[in-house]
Amino acid sequence: MKTQPPSRVAYDRDLNSAQLEAVTVPGGPILVIAGAGSGKTRTIVYRVAWLVDSGVDPESILLLTFTRKAAEEMLSRAAQLLDGRVTRVAGGTFHSVGNLLLRKYAALLGFGATFSIMDQGDSLEAIDHMRKTLSPPIADMKGFPKARTIAETISRVRGSGQSVQEVLRRRYPHLEGYAAEIERIGAMYEEYKKSNQLMDYDDLLGNTVRLLEEFEPVRREISSRWQHILVDEYQDTNRLQANIVRLLAHLHDNVMVVGDDSQSIYSFRGADFTNIVEFPTLFPGARIIKLEENYRSTLPILNVTNSIIERAATGYPKRLFTRKAGGLLPLAVRAETERDQSRFVVECVRELHAHRVPLNEVAVLFRAGFHSFDLEGELTRNGIPFVKYGGFKFLESQHIKDVLAHLKVLNNPRDRLSWIRILKLLPGVGLKTALGLAGRIVEGGMPDAASALVPAGKKFSAHFSELHSLITELRNHAGPISEKVERVNRYYFPFLKEAYDNYPKRMRDLENLADLTVPYRSLHRFLDDMALEPPDDEMTESPSKNNSLVLSTIHSSKGLEWHTVIIIWATEGRIPSPMALESEDDLEEERRILYVATTRAKQNLVVIAPVSVLDRRVGRVPTTLSRFFQEVPQDHFRTASA
Repeated sequence: MKTQPPSRVAYDRDLNSAQLEAVTVPGGPILVIAGAGSGKTRTIVYRVAWLVDSGVDPESILLLTFTRKAAEEMLSRAAQLLDGRVTRVAGGTFHSVGNLLLRKYAALLGFGATFSIMDQGDSLEAIDHMRKTLSPPIADMKGFPKARTIAETISRVRGSGQSVQEVLRRRYPHLEGYAAEIERIGAMYEEYKKSNQLMDYDDLLGNTVRLLEEFEPVRREISSRWQHILVDEYQDTNRLQANIVRLLAHLHDNVMVVGDDSQSIYSFRGADFTNIVEFPTLFPGARIIKLEENYRSTLPILNVTNSIIERAATGYPKRLFTRKAGGLLPLAVRAETERDQSRFVVECVRELHAHRVPLNEVAVLFRAGFHSFDLEGELTRNGIPFVKYGGFKFLESQHIKDVLAHLKVLNNPRDRLSWIRILKLLPGVGLKTALGLAGRIVEGGMPDAASALVPAGKKFSAHFSELHSLITELRNHAGPISEKVERVNRYYFPFLKEAYDNYPKRMRDLENLADLTVPYRSLHRFLDDMALEPPDDEMTESPSKNNSLVLSTIHSSKGLEWHTVIIIWATEGRIPSPMALESEDDLEEERRILYVATTRAKQNLVVIAPVSVLDRRVGRVPTTLSRFFQEVPQDHFRTASA
């Protein structure tokens, strides 16, 4: 390989000094800590181009990413620099590369080259069969984990190296008593796949590790084939993926991983923060290069983001800087109530629009999906179009829909769809029965619901009687809407527990629903405010294609940027989440989540924290500003009240 590339690509002109250093390192293990907005993708693109430009055989370069689209985009940009000379560079996801290797060497692991890949539905079906045929059988199947929970637990065990007990303790503590049974199902599942020539998505990683660890000739052959390995978003790798990188570089250590430890926020998906922190241990002598020049945000915004992340307990110290001049101080707002917070957001959006900032260049970010509920209602009342990404809108969650259906029939006894939904919850009631009963109820009206809900001679008539008692009680109850929701929640809890293994979390959602009704005196008005357009699940394309205000969870905002970012609910109990307070690691991830949020802003950053929140049990309760913002010097903000 030549030590200096030809001058056909202006590397010196197109890259800053840190990027140029990362791009032109001859070889060896390299860790590129790419701060937010520092040109991470450009660095990878130019690294690929530089290697090829320097005489490296394109076929000996492997680019690993987390989506096929990301690999294709990077290689396409590199090809444009070199007139297509990188077309033979291998690029893809960890799973696709694993599949490529396993097809060739499957026989070594006892598989044929034509093994089938199970999708999630296939896995759930197999595991559900095993849970039902476990020997000795489960005495109480109602309390036993559902197939999805078992599958998620097995997957987390394989991806993290933790035990079943450890995974359950962290994610499903109420199911810890079933650890032994889940381990038995896991063993049955492994045997089932082996005997039927099947691999699931986790096997594409786990079996690749087995192949490379247990068969040295294969490991040497593959490591010789790919002499230079580049990995994008390394902070999001799990234990298996980090092992694959280590094994692929067995002969040469020519590995460049690019990522930002400060943006490691996906532990709930199995990402292991320690991978990027311990990279120099995994690859002794690794060269660490920091990309700290930010091309996105103004200096006043960076001062806030730097202050948040510099207090992180673990990670690589970094301080983002910019050559941009000027910029407004971020605005810190204390709103009296959640409704005042929502109204202030509306005012901000209108003012920005008056200054010709497009709606799609403004994003409102929050820690959890339900945090934006009040704001969604306020935006709707003011005719401001919006799209929502991540989390859920209450109308899109099944357990919320179930509870709301009970309220809807109080408001409108002729709501046939809601009656059908309510009736289908009852044991033994299918769609046909529900349709017939709903018709009788709607035709007879609410006062005559009793006769329809207690059909003579039905073995499940007791359930109909209980439902009728609930509806009658709710209809006669003159108290606050929140008390109606609490009553429905108590009635609904057995159905919730039967249907969902994560019912404690979903029950908290229902409690939040009751809290959100407190400002309303009219059930009709509350239900009207709930009738909003459903959100998209993921931000799959640039929001700039839709001229609407962007509402997004912070997790869904990662990798994107906006002219103005408004962070709502910047209070203790929202960010950090109360569930993170029991673990120092979880609390540190909450800090990184907020860092991601603040680094999305280009020109304006607004942080809003309500002074109090209305608790349906004790009335108005004061809130505390998020600890992470309390640590930021006050002179980093302008202040205002709402």
